[in-house]
Amino acid sequence: MPYSKEKIKIRDIVEVIMMQGKLENNKIVVSDNPSISKLYGKRAYGIMRNGKLYLSLLEAYYLFEKDKLQILKNNKSISGATIKSLADKETDFNAKYCVYKDLRDRGYIVKTGFKYGCHFRVYRNSIEEHAEYLVQSFIEQDSIITDDIIRHVRLAHTVKKEMIFALVDEENDISYISFNRTKI
Repeated sequence: MPYSKEKIKIRDIVEVIMMQGKLENNKIVVSDNPSISKLYGKRAYGIMRNGKLYLSLLEAYYLFEKDKLQILKNNKSISGATIKSLADKETDFNAKYCVYKDLRDRGYIVKTGFKYGCHFRVYRNSIEEHAEYLVQSFIEQDSIITDDIIRHVRLAHTVKKEMIFALVDEENDISYISFNRTKI
């Protein structure tokens, strides 16, 4: 068989192998097993339920921006602007997304911290181990109530995790501040 010298764009290849998820009730549902294995098995994205993987808008937007996930609504691809407009309805989405993206880009596994009253639980290597950190994101110009800091730090101490506050500035740069409880 003769070798073809026809040039193809890498973007065309990526689109063929890109994973797909369907928008359902502000969650993205991934149904095919190879995609589930890549997303949940390797990097612990989403929540498994009834053989399907459910991604939050935060996770889906991250994967969309990384060109790893195509999001469909009524069997048609939706734009990044559409996904962002859905996600922006969530309080402080931009600050949370900046922190989520930064942590994921650094190689951490980031899961919701809802049951701990914060934005994220952060794992170094695997969700098989306990999360090392609890992370709460704030917009740098906002005020933080001292009692909220104390509550977060106490809870983190009780569950043997380090409490980290992520302050996002106007340029989306992040400063991480850790508070620990110490007995004297």
